[in-house]
Amino acid sequence: MPHTWFDALEIQAEAQGQNPHVLRMGEARLLVVEHGARVLACELPGVDHNLFFTTDFSNQDGSQGKLTGGDRVWMSPEIAYFWPTLEDALNDPKGTAATPAEIDPAAWHNMNPGDEDRVELACGMSLTDLRSGRSGKVLVQREVIAERSGTADVAGLASLSFLITHSVEMQEGADSGFCTGAWDILQVPTGGTLICPTARPVTIPDDMRSYYEPFGDRHVVIDPACVRFRLDGRRRIKAGIKAEHTTGRMAYYRELGEGRSSLIVRIFAPMPGEPYCDVPRDDPRNFELRDGKRESPVLGGDCFQVYNDDGDAFGGGPDVTFGEMEYHDPCVVGGEGPDRRTGTSVSHVVAGPDAAVRAWGEGVLGCAIEALR
Repeated sequence: MPHTWFDALEIQAEAQGQNPHVLRMGEARLLVVEHGARVLACELPGVDHNLFFTTDFSNQDGSQGKLTGGDRVWMSPEIAYFWPTLEDALNDPKGTAATPAEIDPAAWHNMNPGDEDRVELACGMSLTDLRSGRSGKVLVQREVIAERSGTADVAGLASLSFLITHSVEMQEGADSGFCTGAWDILQVPTGGTLICPTARPVTIPDDMRSYYEPFGDRHVVIDPACVRFRLDGRRRIKAGIKAEHTTGRMAYYRELGEGRSSLIVRIFAPMPGEPYCDVPRDDPRNFELRDGKRESPVLGGDCFQVYNDDGDAFGGGPDVTFGEMEYHDPCVVGGEGPDRRTGTSVSHVVAGPDAAVRAWGEGVLGCAIEALR
């Protein structure tokens, strides 16, 4: 019999052929699988559930699919790969969206199968931008390393830190102007608040853009030093902030009950002036590209993103829903250098007495850790 929920997930992933790998740091553990290159689970001592969102995916025929969720890498721009046409993306984004198998689960292989301290995965992808018909092949690599957290010396806090490095290399033969970049997505349980410190006060829509439904005052609150997002899994919203407006830090704060809470802090590297390619569906440049009125790629996209689902993604109703912490690396562009882009993020996951969690998080983020209710 499995000893913990983590052991049960590992056994299930193994039975599904996902080739799981466990990275340990003291009593804390990460579950990494080769299928989809996901970090499916994070276990901290003293917390009796997964601090990431994970679920069983149901196939269209009603059969049970593989475990999914956790932290994954997709390729941006979303508008280029996930809808049949731009009209579908605008008029029926939920009904017509489909994840290309070339992107997820892709065909990842473990480059260091005997390494107990890290998981290094790689795959090749052949991608075509639906807006322009331009295509290219990229080699994508993903490395996950667990390490001792600096929070280990903070009394009363359980912790784990891990690094994720993505590398995207354009292969020979890519069409001129074809562009794509690494897009990291960490799915989290609902019931918390995502906090994004900003380099200066942001405004809508100039500094923060909407990708789906209007934000609403209950789900998005802009303060002078940060933006807070309520992730309740009840309203489909997604926000994007450009590299020049984010400090490269975000945190997801969630109360666990009995005076305890958890915090996931993610530190990434915004690079103002570098090419980012993920833009909203209604950006007019998408249509200019499709109609042959634009030769250059659509850039000026967002670096930081956050997503709140509405409960429809997995067909399990309002109880199977999630939020997402997202960031993008700069993209590679066919016919332009560099041909290879690499980016690393550091994530710190902590849990313990609420006052200690918030005090530590505020020191890292430089803004208050407060819940939206």
